[in-house]
Amino acid sequence: MKPSDQDRACACTCACHAQGAPQVPCRQCRCGHDPCQPPHGPVCPPPPRCPFPGTVELPQADPPPPVKTAPQRPETVNRPPPGSPAEIPWFHGQVQGILQNGPTFGPRKDEFLPFLLIRANGGDNGARPLNGVFWESPDIYVVPNQDAASAPVQPATAGGIARANAPNTLYAHVWNLGKAPALRVRVEFYWFDPTLGISRADANFIGATWVDLGNRFNNSTEWRVVNGPDGRYLSHGCHAIVKCPQSWVPAFVNGGHECLVVRVHEPILDAVSPDQFSAPADRHIGQRNIAVIPSSSPAAIDLALNLGYLANPGPARIEATLDAPDTMDWLKLYTGLADPGLVTPANPVAYGLLPATVGQARRQRLSDIPFDARSKLLLPAEDVLRGCERQAIPFHASIADIKRGEAQVLRVRQKIGGEVVGGYTVVLIGR
Repeated sequence: MKPSDQDRACACTCACHAQGAPQVPCRQCRCGHDPCQPPHGPVCPPPPRCPFPGTVELPQADPPPPVKTAPQRPETVNRPPPGSPAEIPWFHGQVQGILQNGPTFGPRKDEFLPFLLIRANGGDNGARPLNGVFWESPDIYVVPNQDAASAPVQPATAGGIARANAPNTLYAHVWNLGKAPALRVRVEFYWFDPTLGISRADANFIGATWVDLGNRFNNSTEWRVVNGPDGRYLSHGCHAIVKCPQSWVPAFVNGGHECLVVRVHEPILDAVSPDQFSAPADRHIGQRNIAVIPSSSPAAIDLALNLGYLANPGPARIEATLDAPDTMDWLKLYTGLADPGLVTPANPVAYGLLPATVGQARRQRLSDIPFDARSKLLLPAEDVLRGCERQAIPFHASIADIKRGEAQVLRVRQKIGGEVVGGYTVVLIGR
């Protein structure tokens, strides 16, 4: 068959396709066909795996079979009227089908199983994958300057900011929206260096605890203290607030602006993979990547954001945006008000990105140069050719004069193939 003109146009002739040539990203083919990329191109070796705390990982050569689902429960599909002569033959047919093909399940949330959840936003009901901002979970709380051993069962604040080089106590609000109760639910707490790509490779374990949750119909009229399997926690029936039993002391090197991740799972009826740390892909994962800079002028932050581990080399786009305060529901927790009443600052904000560097490179602090010169060095977006080495991108935001009642939300997103794979939020707020 003679190749078409389009096929000839997409035939890449760069040196990386020559036999024996090193596999480098193709820069010559502009039509979208890139033979240098996987499955034909290089694949980065996985980073060292730290042991998963508190569990035993069993080798598994074959993945579990996919679960067959149906839009309705099988006993309701084409079922004759109850008590009719056709009901018994229909029932025998159902049994025969199960023996031959295995059972067919309805929607996961409607089975008699737990349905555990850490919310990504106030209206999150567990549907995945998620679009939009997923790294501002309202279910992860920080109480600064509080040791976990002496911390009360109820958090003193829901919008606290971590304090560097000091003990901080973490809490998580976990949910069960399933029809079955969940007993001995494991809640795990982790911290990460500021990053735009969360994965197990960079996870730092803080502590874990256990909690019992009722089903979604078990909604108590008030919060009550429960003596659970691993200490006391606050229960509201199907959801609970639980404290991390270990204190967290963030390092001053990042100003206490680390990312927090909480995982909730029950290992038998609602398990999660030890490698799963993706909040937009899995309801068992909650993520809080937020830095709040309260200031009475000037307000500034210089932050190096890791790009995270990438299995396959390829292009990524990093974007920084200015957003209004009312686009961030988490500010309701920070202020303790249903309507924070915060407005966008009247004065301009210098913000943006510098070119990406290797992970541990020394970086320029833009806070040390005159304010008027900062914007000229910053870009709102940066295209990065991701390789197997660790990379980070410097982010800066500052405002010369910010007044009480003003707040500026800045969000940094990493996109791969047009899909948001990670993000970080900075809030400059006047006080």
